[in-house]
Amino acid sequence: MNEKKLGSLMTGIGVFIFGINFVSMKFLVDHMPPFTLVFLRFAIASIFLHIMVKVKEVRSKTKTQLDKKDRILVLITGFFGIAVYYFFQSLALIYIDASLAALVCATIPIFTLLANVVINKKKAELFLVINFIITILGVLLVLDIRIDDKFNISKIIGCIFTFLAVFSWIIYTLKTHELQKKYDNIYLLYKQTLAGTVSLLMVAIFDIAEAREVIFQSDILVPLIGNLIFVGVVCSALGYFLYIYGMERIGIETASLYMNLIPVVTAVISYLFLNEVMTVRKVTGIIIVIFSLYMVALWDLKQSKTTAKEPSEKVA
Repeated sequence: MNEKKLGSLMTGIGVFIFGINFVSMKFLVDHMPPFTLVFLRFAIASIFLHIMVKVKEVRSKTKTQLDKKDRILVLITGFFGIAVYYFFQSLALIYIDASLAALVCATIPIFTLLANVVINKKKAELFLVINFIITILGVLLVLDIRIDDKFNISKIIGCIFTFLAVFSWIIYTLKTHELQKKYDNIYLLYKQTLAGTVSLLMVAIFDIAEAREVIFQSDILVPLIGNLIFVGVVCSALGYFLYIYGMERIGIETASLYMNLIPVVTAVISYLFLNEVMTVRKVTGIIIVIFSLYMVALWDLKQSKTTAKEPSEKVA
């Protein structure tokens, strides 16, 4: 298997894991308090990532150190990208189904591009604005809110929490970009996860009494532990590692196209294992959003290639 095919395979597996993450988290939030859940998830991930970093250091015979001037930035990115993002994601899953949460989170790339326009005061492309509107319309279709729907407020609350998670991830992405130029991805993820876990510990204390009751529910203890290990080790550490491994071989732009498949994976797995209802409106909305996201990803890919060619054209 050549490098490109191996990269595609690893990226695909990573994205598949990310898609299942929402389903597993939906099961967990139905049985565990959110603070404790997110803390335990990343406490497990921190231990696993620590082992990965140590193994990598032994193999390379080099030890990575975090510069003092970068510590604050690591704390900030760990807080927003780990603690805040996953806390709001967990809260959202209390109110909405896994497939809708995954779909809203899939809009991160288009919101990141729009945030870049606002922050860097770039001209808003008409293509981006149109696709943003189409994406929102698709999400509204998936919401499938009707006048006689007694639970429409819950769906709106769930979406608000999900969008708060999206915005916290955008802050994380923009700030992490500065650190990725200096540190290995796995080492950086470990430090950010550790920082996020410490932040979560401070609030998880409030859930101790409720968490203790859950632990003694022997009938669901095994699936709870199994899902915690899955989201902590497989989703938070292994999935990220596979995605990074694949991305380094097929390129960032191509890898980003794979990310748009997450809502599809989540919708199918949710339908099979959580018995989530799949209406025609919901399927139509998912198709519209994914199509819109693919158009944006392809546009971004074209823009990146054009920018990359400009210096060589000037030299010529």
